[in-house]
Amino acid sequence: MVTHHLDVPFRVLEHRYGFRADNEQDTTETHSGNKIIHGDNLEALKTLLPEYEGQVDCIYIDPPYNTGEEGWVYNDNVNDPRLLRWIGEVVGKEGEDLTRHEKWACMMYPRLQLMHRLLSPTGVIFISNDDNEQATLRKICDEIFSRRCFVANVIWQKTYSPRNDSHGIPTATDYITVYSKQPGWNPNRLERTGKMNKVYKNPDGDWTYWRNDNAFAADSIKHQGMVYAIQHPFTGRMIYPPVSNHWRYGQQDLLAIMNQWCDYELKNLNDADERAKVCGISHTEVREGVMGIVTTIPRSGIRNGNPVLCHEGSTRCFWWTQRSPPHEGGIKPRL
Repeated sequence: MVTHHLDVPFRVLEHRYGFRADNEQDTTETHSGNKIIHGDNLEALKTLLPEYEGQVDCIYIDPPYNTGEEGWVYNDNVNDPRLLRWIGEVVGKEGEDLTRHEKWACMMYPRLQLMHRLLSPTGVIFISNDDNEQATLRKICDEIFSRRCFVANVIWQKTYSPRNDSHGIPTATDYITVYSKQPGWNPNRLERTGKMNKVYKNPDGDWTYWRNDNAFAADSIKHQGMVYAIQHPFTGRMIYPPVSNHWRYGQQDLLAIMNQWCDYELKNLNDADERAKVCGISHTEVREGVMGIVTTIPRSGIRNGNPVLCHEGSTRCFWWTQRSPPHEGGIKPRL
Protein backbone atom coordinates (compact mmCIF):
# COMPACT_ATOMS: atom_id res chain seq x y z
CA MET A 1 0.00 0.00 0.00
CA VAL A 2 2.98 2.34 0.46
CA THR A 3 3.33 2.72 -3.32
CA HIS A 4 -0.31 2.19 -4.31
CA HIS A 5 -0.72 5.88 -5.23
CA LEU A 6 1.76 5.28 -8.06
CA ASP A 7 -0.47 2.55 -9.53
CA VAL A 8 -3.57 4.76 -9.64
CA PRO A 9 -4.18 5.73 -13.30
CA PHE A 10 -4.42 9.32 -14.48
CA ARG A 11 -7.87 10.15 -15.78
CA VAL A 12 -9.25 13.12 -17.69
CA LEU A 13 -11.88 15.28 -16.02
CA GLU A 14 -14.93 15.76 -18.22
CA HIS A 15 -16.91 18.95 -17.75
CA ARG A 16 -20.62 18.22 -17.31
CA TYR A 17 -22.15 21.45 -16.05
CA GLY A 18 -21.45 24.61 -14.04
CA PHE A 19 -23.40 27.23 -12.13
CA ARG A 20 -23.98 30.86 -12.99
CA ALA A 21 -24.53 33.75 -10.60
CA ASP A 22 -28.31 33.27 -10.97
CA ASN A 23 -27.89 29.66 -9.70
CA GLU A 24 -28.87 28.23 -13.05
CA GLN A 25 -26.97 25.24 -14.39
CA ASP A 26 -24.80 25.90 -17.44
CA THR A 27 -23.34 23.25 -19.71
CA THR A 28 -20.58 25.60 -20.89
CA GLU A 29 -17.39 25.96 -18.89
CA THR A 30 -17.41 28.96 -16.56
CA HIS A 31 -13.61 29.05 -16.04
CA SER A 32 -14.21 30.17 -12.46
CA GLY A 33 -11.28 28.15 -11.12
CA ASN A 34 -13.61 26.04 -8.97
CA LYS A 35 -14.34 22.35 -9.43
CA ILE A 36 -16.83 19.92 -7.93
CA ILE A 37 -15.67 16.41 -8.77
CA HIS A 38 -17.96 13.38 -8.55
CA GLY A 39 -16.13 10.08 -8.37
CA ASP A 40 -13.62 8.04 -6.43
CA ASN A 41 -11.56 10.46 -4.35
CA LEU A 42 -8.31 8.55 -4.91
CA GLU A 43 -8.68 8.81 -8.69
CA ALA A 44 -9.78 12.44 -8.37
CA LEU A 45 -6.66 13.33 -6.38
CA LYS A 46 -4.44 11.66 -8.98
CA THR A 47 -6.27 13.51 -11.75
CA LEU A 48 -5.61 16.87 -10.06
CA LEU A 49 -1.83 16.34 -9.87
CA PRO A 50 -0.85 17.52 -13.39
CA GLU A 51 -2.60 20.87 -12.87
CA TYR A 52 -2.25 21.48 -9.13
CA GLU A 53 0.82 19.61 -7.82
CA GLY A 54 2.65 21.81 -5.32
CA GLN A 55 0.08 24.62 -5.63
CA VAL A 56 -2.61 23.93 -3.02
CA ASP A 57 -2.34 26.11 0.09
CA CYS A 58 -5.02 24.47 2.23
CA ILE A 59 -6.65 21.03 2.33
CA TYR A 60 -9.46 19.97 4.65
CA ILE A 61 -10.71 16.37 4.68
CA ASP A 62 -13.36 14.60 6.71
CA PRO A 63 -12.60 10.89 6.22
CA PRO A 64 -14.59 8.06 7.83
CA TYR A 65 -13.89 8.03 11.57
CA ASN A 66 -14.08 4.21 11.45
CA THR A 67 -16.45 4.04 14.40
CA GLY A 68 -18.08 0.89 13.04
CA GLU A 69 -21.31 2.73 12.33
CA GLU A 70 -20.53 4.29 8.91
CA GLY A 71 -20.75 1.11 6.86
CA TRP A 72 -17.95 2.22 4.54
CA VAL A 73 -16.50 -0.16 1.93
CA TYR A 74 -12.84 -0.69 1.03
CA ASN A 75 -12.81 -0.61 -2.78
CA ASP A 76 -9.29 0.43 -3.83
CA ASN A 77 -8.17 -1.44 -6.94
CA VAL A 78 -5.09 -3.19 -5.56
CA ASN A 79 -3.24 -6.27 -6.75
CA ASP A 80 -1.84 -7.36 -3.40
CA PRO A 81 -3.43 -10.77 -2.61
CA ARG A 82 -3.52 -9.83 1.07
CA LEU A 83 -5.85 -6.93 0.24
CA LEU A 84 -7.92 -8.37 -2.59
CA ARG A 85 -10.13 -10.25 -0.14
CA TRP A 86 -11.20 -6.93 1.43
CA ILE A 87 -12.56 -5.39 -1.76
CA GLY A 88 -16.29 -4.76 -1.71
CA GLU A 89 -16.77 -5.80 1.90
CA VAL A 90 -18.38 -3.45 4.40
CA VAL A 91 -15.98 -2.69 7.25
CA GLY A 92 -17.35 -4.28 10.41
CA LYS A 93 -17.51 -3.13 14.00
CA GLU A 94 -14.84 -3.45 16.66
CA GLY A 95 -14.51 -7.10 17.69
CA GLU A 96 -16.37 -8.31 14.60
CA ASP A 97 -13.84 -7.25 11.95
CA LEU A 98 -10.27 -7.81 13.11
CA THR A 99 -8.86 -6.01 10.04
CA ARG A 100 -11.00 -2.84 10.27
CA HIS A 101 -8.08 -0.64 11.39
CA GLU A 102 -5.77 -2.07 8.73
CA LYS A 103 -8.41 -1.36 6.08
CA TRP A 104 -8.73 2.23 7.27
CA ALA A 105 -4.95 2.74 7.24
CA CYS A 106 -4.66 1.21 3.74
CA MET A 107 -7.46 3.48 2.53
CA MET A 108 -5.92 6.65 4.01
CA TYR A 109 -2.25 6.09 3.16
CA PRO A 110 -2.28 6.58 -0.66
CA ARG A 111 -4.73 9.47 -0.40
CA LEU A 112 -2.56 11.33 2.08
CA GLN A 113 0.47 10.72 -0.13
CA LEU A 114 -1.27 12.40 -3.06
CA MET A 115 -2.46 15.27 -0.88
CA HIS A 116 1.10 15.78 0.31
CA ARG A 117 2.16 16.17 -3.32
CA LEU A 118 -0.66 18.64 -3.99
CA LEU A 119 0.32 20.94 -1.11
CA SER A 120 2.39 24.03 -1.84
CA PRO A 121 5.59 24.63 0.16
CA THR A 122 3.58 26.84 2.54
CA GLY A 123 0.52 24.57 2.45
CA VAL A 124 -1.24 22.87 5.35
CA ILE A 125 -3.75 20.04 5.75
CA PHE A 126 -6.57 19.76 8.31
CA ILE A 127 -7.94 16.26 9.02
CA SER A 128 -11.09 15.63 11.06
CA ASN A 129 -10.96 12.49 13.23
CA ASP A 130 -11.73 11.12 16.68
CA ASP A 131 -10.33 8.63 19.18
CA ASN A 132 -11.02 5.62 16.95
CA GLU A 133 -8.14 6.31 14.53
CA GLN A 134 -6.26 9.25 16.08
CA ALA A 135 -3.19 7.16 16.92
CA THR A 136 -3.15 5.49 13.49
CA LEU A 137 -3.59 8.82 11.69
CA ARG A 138 -0.69 10.40 13.57
CA LYS A 139 1.64 7.55 12.65
CA ILE A 140 0.68 7.72 8.98
CA CYS A 141 1.10 11.51 8.84
CA ASP A 142 4.39 11.38 10.73
CA GLU A 143 5.69 9.05 8.02
CA ILE A 144 4.33 10.98 5.03
CA PHE A 145 4.66 14.60 6.23
CA SER A 146 7.35 13.96 8.91
CA ARG A 147 7.01 14.62 12.63
CA ARG A 148 8.66 18.02 12.20
CA CYS A 149 5.64 19.13 10.16
CA PHE A 150 3.08 18.30 12.85
CA VAL A 151 1.42 21.63 13.70
CA ALA A 152 -1.29 20.87 16.25
CA ASN A 153 -4.07 18.58 17.33
CA VAL A 154 -7.03 20.93 17.59
CA ILE A 155 -9.60 19.61 20.07
CA TRP A 156 -13.09 20.91 19.42
CA GLN A 157 -16.23 20.43 21.45
CA LYS A 158 -18.81 18.64 19.32
CA THR A 159 -21.68 18.64 21.81
CA TYR A 160 -22.77 21.12 24.45
CA SER A 161 -25.66 19.19 25.98
CA PRO A 162 -25.00 17.01 29.08
CA ARG A 163 -23.99 13.46 28.13
CA ASN A 164 -25.81 10.58 29.79
CA ASP A 165 -23.77 7.65 28.46
CA SER A 166 -24.42 4.46 30.37
CA HIS A 167 -20.97 2.96 29.77
CA GLY A 168 -17.42 4.24 29.98
CA ILE A 169 -16.39 7.87 30.10
CA PRO A 170 -18.51 10.17 27.89
CA THR A 171 -16.66 12.09 25.18
CA ALA A 172 -17.74 15.49 23.98
CA THR A 173 -14.78 16.34 21.75
CA ASP A 174 -13.24 15.39 18.41
CA TYR A 175 -9.95 16.36 16.74
CA ILE A 176 -8.71 18.30 13.75
CA THR A 177 -5.15 17.11 13.14
CA VAL A 178 -2.96 19.66 11.36
CA TYR A 179 0.22 19.02 9.35
CA SER A 180 2.18 21.40 7.13
CA LYS A 181 4.19 20.72 3.97
CA GLN A 182 7.32 22.21 5.55
CA PRO A 183 8.34 22.78 9.19
CA GLY A 184 7.70 26.13 10.85
CA TRP A 185 4.25 26.84 9.39
CA ASN A 186 2.28 29.71 10.95
CA PRO A 187 -1.32 30.69 10.15
CA ASN A 188 -2.31 34.03 8.66
CA ARG A 189 -4.00 35.58 11.66
CA LEU A 190 -7.16 37.65 11.44
CA GLU A 191 -6.97 41.36 12.18
CA ARG A 192 -7.81 42.34 15.73
CA THR A 193 -11.34 43.54 16.44
CA GLY A 194 -12.65 46.16 18.83
CA LYS A 195 -14.07 43.36 20.99
CA MET A 196 -10.61 41.83 21.36
CA ASN A 197 -9.08 45.18 22.28
CA LYS A 198 -11.63 45.82 25.05
CA VAL A 199 -9.67 43.53 27.42
CA TYR A 200 -6.65 45.82 27.05
CA LYS A 201 -6.15 49.36 28.32
CA ASN A 202 -3.73 52.26 28.06
CA PRO A 203 -3.64 54.24 31.31
CA ASP A 204 -0.02 55.40 31.07
CA GLY A 205 0.27 56.94 27.60
CA ASP A 206 2.03 53.89 26.19
CA TRP A 207 2.32 53.49 22.41
CA THR A 208 -0.15 50.61 22.37
CA TYR A 209 -2.83 48.95 24.47
CA TRP A 210 -1.76 46.40 27.07
CA ARG A 211 -3.02 44.33 29.97
CA ASN A 212 -1.49 42.69 33.03
CA ASP A 213 -0.46 39.09 32.44
CA ASN A 214 1.44 36.26 34.08
CA ALA A 215 5.21 36.50 33.76
CA PHE A 216 5.69 32.77 34.36
CA ALA A 217 5.01 29.37 32.81
CA ALA A 218 4.83 25.92 34.37
CA ASP A 219 7.28 22.98 34.41
CA SER A 220 10.50 24.46 35.75
CA ILE A 221 12.36 21.13 35.86
CA LYS A 222 12.22 20.74 32.06
CA HIS A 223 13.14 24.41 31.53
CA GLN A 224 15.91 24.99 34.06
CA GLY A 225 17.67 27.38 31.68
CA MET A 226 14.74 29.74 32.25
CA VAL A 227 14.88 29.53 36.05
CA TYR A 228 17.07 32.35 37.34
CA ALA A 229 17.00 35.57 39.35
CA ILE A 230 16.11 39.03 38.09
CA GLN A 231 17.14 41.94 40.28
CA HIS A 232 14.32 44.33 41.14
CA PRO A 233 15.26 47.75 39.70
CA PHE A 234 13.87 49.64 42.72
CA THR A 235 14.54 47.44 45.76
CA GLY A 236 17.54 45.43 44.56
CA ARG A 237 15.87 42.17 45.62
CA MET A 238 16.51 39.02 43.58
CA ILE A 239 13.20 37.79 42.18
CA TYR A 240 12.74 34.14 41.17
CA PRO A 241 9.77 32.42 39.49
CA PRO A 242 7.26 30.72 41.80
CA VAL A 243 7.85 27.08 42.73
CA SER A 244 7.52 24.75 39.71
CA ASN A 245 7.49 27.71 37.29
CA HIS A 246 9.98 29.41 34.98
CA TRP A 247 10.16 32.80 33.28
CA ARG A 248 7.97 32.92 30.19
CA TYR A 249 10.61 34.60 28.02
CA GLY A 250 14.13 33.44 27.22
CA GLN A 251 16.99 34.97 29.17
CA GLN A 252 18.33 37.09 26.31
CA ASP A 253 14.84 38.48 25.70
CA LEU A 254 14.40 39.32 29.37
CA LEU A 255 17.85 40.89 29.50
CA ALA A 256 16.80 43.21 26.67
CA ILE A 257 13.54 44.00 28.47
CA MET A 258 15.32 44.83 31.72
CA ASN A 259 17.76 47.06 29.86
CA GLN A 260 14.74 49.20 29.04
CA TRP A 261 14.72 50.15 32.73
CA CYS A 262 18.43 50.65 33.28
CA ASP A 263 21.73 48.89 32.59
CA TYR A 264 21.62 45.15 33.30
CA GLU A 265 24.06 42.30 32.77
CA LEU A 266 24.29 38.53 33.23
CA LYS A 267 26.13 37.52 36.36
CA ASN A 268 26.90 34.23 38.09
CA LEU A 269 25.14 34.45 41.48
CA ASN A 270 26.09 30.97 42.76
CA ASP A 271 22.42 30.55 43.62
CA ALA A 272 21.95 26.82 43.04
CA ASP A 273 20.02 26.49 46.33
CA GLU A 274 17.48 29.16 45.35
CA ARG A 275 16.96 27.72 41.88
CA ALA A 276 16.63 24.23 43.38
CA LYS A 277 13.74 25.47 45.55
CA VAL A 278 11.94 26.74 42.46
CA CYS A 279 12.41 23.41 40.66
CA GLY A 280 11.65 21.27 43.71
CA ILE A 281 14.92 19.35 43.42
CA SER A 282 18.24 19.19 45.25
CA HIS A 283 20.95 21.75 44.47
CA THR A 284 23.11 18.95 43.00
CA GLU A 285 20.48 18.37 40.28
CA VAL A 286 20.26 22.02 39.20
CA ARG A 287 21.69 22.97 35.83
CA GLU A 288 25.06 24.61 36.15
CA GLY A 289 26.04 27.91 34.57
CA VAL A 290 22.61 29.60 34.63
CA MET A 291 23.33 33.24 35.46
CA GLY A 292 21.07 35.90 36.91
CA ILE A 293 20.04 39.22 35.37
CA VAL A 294 21.55 41.89 37.59
CA THR A 295 21.60 45.68 37.33
CA THR A 296 24.95 47.48 37.12
CA ILE A 297 23.63 50.37 39.23
CA PRO A 298 25.37 50.52 42.64
CA ARG A 299 23.23 49.32 45.54
CA SER A 300 23.15 52.84 46.94
CA GLY A 301 21.67 54.07 43.65
CA ILE A 302 18.96 51.39 43.79
CA ARG A 303 18.01 52.33 47.35
CA ASN A 304 17.70 56.01 46.44
CA GLY A 305 15.68 55.26 43.32
CA ASN A 306 16.80 55.97 39.79
CA PRO A 307 14.87 58.87 38.23
CA VAL A 308 15.17 57.30 34.77
CA LEU A 309 12.85 54.55 35.95
CA CYS A 310 10.00 56.78 36.99
CA HIS A 311 9.11 58.99 34.00
CA GLU A 312 5.65 58.86 32.40
CA GLY A 313 4.83 57.33 29.03
CA SER A 314 6.58 54.03 29.68
CA THR A 315 6.94 51.61 26.78
CA ARG A 316 8.50 48.79 28.82
CA CYS A 317 7.18 45.25 28.97
CA PHE A 318 7.50 44.87 32.75
CA TRP A 319 6.10 46.99 35.53
CA TRP A 320 7.45 46.85 39.08
CA THR A 321 5.96 47.97 42.36
CA GLN A 322 8.10 49.73 44.97
CA ARG A 323 7.62 46.79 47.37
CA SER A 324 7.38 43.80 45.15
CA PRO A 325 7.30 40.40 46.88
CA PRO A 326 9.75 37.77 45.61
CA HIS A 327 7.42 36.51 42.86
CA GLU A 328 5.66 39.63 41.65
CA GLY A 329 6.28 41.23 38.29
CA GLY A 330 3.77 42.21 35.62
CA ILE A 331 4.07 41.78 31.88
CA LYS A 332 2.59 44.18 29.34
CA PRO A 333 2.18 42.02 26.22
CA ARG A 334 2.14 43.92 22.94
CA LEU A 335 -0.89 43.48 20.70
